[in-house]
Amino acid sequence: MSVRPAFLPESRILVQLSDFHLFSPPPLRLGDCFSKRFYGRLVWQRRRHELDPEILAAMVEDINRQQPDLVAVTGDLTHLGHRAEYLQARKVLDDLGGPERVMVIPGNHDAYVPGAWENNFSLLGDYLAGDGKGLSDDFPTYPVLRTLGEVAVIGLNTAQPRPLWLATGRLGEKQLVLLAERLEDCGRRLQARVILIHHPPIPGVAGWRRRLSDAKDFYRVVAARGAELILYGHIHRELRTFLWADQRPVPCFSVPAAAARGRSLSRRSRYHIYRLSRNPDGSWRLDYTIRRWSVAGSVFRDEISGSYSCSAVGR
Repeated sequence: MSVRPAFLPESRILVQLSDFHLFSPPPLRLGDCFSKRFYGRLVWQRRRHELDPEILAAMVEDINRQQPDLVAVTGDLTHLGHRAEYLQARKVLDDLGGPERVMVIPGNHDAYVPGAWENNFSLLGDYLAGDGKGLSDDFPTYPVLRTLGEVAVIGLNTAQPRPLWLATGRLGEKQLVLLAERLEDCGRRLQARVILIHHPPIPGVAGWRRRLSDAKDFYRVVAARGAELILYGHIHRELRTFLWADQRPVPCFSVPAAAARGRSLSRRSRYHIYRLSRNPDGSWRLDYTIRRWSVAGSVFRDEISGSYSCSAVGR
């Protein structure tokens, strides 16, 4: 069990997990054979042994012992976007502490076919909402902002139905304009800005079939306005890298699928703990711990820890 460290009063503890890929489709119908969901079933049959719901349950218990200020889920809660899968996801989120402690953004599997996300997003309730706003019947407006004292968590939506064989994502011009405004506004208030995005914003991390199609536009926004931390999922492996804003690095982290046994060690189930705190000069410090599923002990253990100075443009 990890012990929560004593930081300055301004510090905030965030946890990131991603890509549940909960699978619970209704019985197969003739029409389903001509749907992308049929292809998704075939993929699941081939890889079903890679995901273990008991690992996800153990992760939830371990996260709750950390007592984080916020749990961020970076998309792909469902596998085919069926209603039953959304209901399963709701149960996992409830077990993580409820909407006041958990923030969710969608992934491409949550919008696997047209209507999947729009018809079911309300089942996730206030987990999608920003500051002071409950979820109405209207589709959420992105970016969504959740404020934790001096930490601003900004949720984006890259999910969209795509043709067979494609798993690309896109932000779109409107969302990018609003993101620039949000980053600038939070920057003026000297908040630590944490961006949640499902598709990797780093060039070359995902192949052409799975890329963020407007990643270059996203990069230009971050380079101009700044950010302190970017969290993403989608690639099902642990990766730490950077984007650059005014010659200053912005740490970018991805995590594997939450329930993954792991075809390789880099793909085995992990979640990340991030601690954001003020340095004496007013800049931000990021301390992180990666907890990995231990096959031998059937528990999560600390794998690696580190820290960055993560102040960005305009600081």
